[in-house]
Amino acid sequence: MSMSVKLINGYQQQYQQRVQSEQTANDISHRQEFAATAQSTVKPATQPPAQQIDKDSANQDAFLTSLMDQMLANRLGLDRQKYNEILLQIEKAMAEKDSLTQLPPSSERDNKITALDAKIDQFGEALQGLIEAANGNRERQEQEKQGKFAVQQYQITMHPTKINTLSLRN
Repeated sequence: MSMSVKLINGYQQQYQQRVQSEQTANDISHRQEFAATAQSTVKPATQPPAQQIDKDSANQDAFLTSLMDQMLANRLGLDRQKYNEILLQIEKAMAEKDSLTQLPPSSERDNKITALDAKIDQFGEALQGLIEAANGNRERQEQEKQGKFAVQQYQITMHPTKINTLSLRN
């Protein structure tokens, strides 16, 4: 494995750890709320079969997982679509490389594998750039929020008697 593949796997693991930590914090309360809601709305006479309940809960879990992933990506400022596209391209290139390694050794095969390694490295750099851009955007937004908050605090201390009023226009 090349260094960029290890780096990509590291980024994927970091992202998954963040997703899991967000999910574990919210899963318990969401499941308790859902269970309470489900118990109060389900009528015993019209309960669906056990297979249907399992299928619905699996669909619900998948939906909640994807929703939490999207919320976390939004919070981090990560363009989820580009992230998924890059990962898909990496997976395709790695699958192609794996299929080439099954072939008998030849100079053409080695050239293709070298080209795929270079392609995977480029995708790894693109992924790293995407994550760095997301971090930069998030930091910039936090700085803007802090700046706005500082201005508001300054205005409050300079004009403590000034009351913000809502003006209605006809």
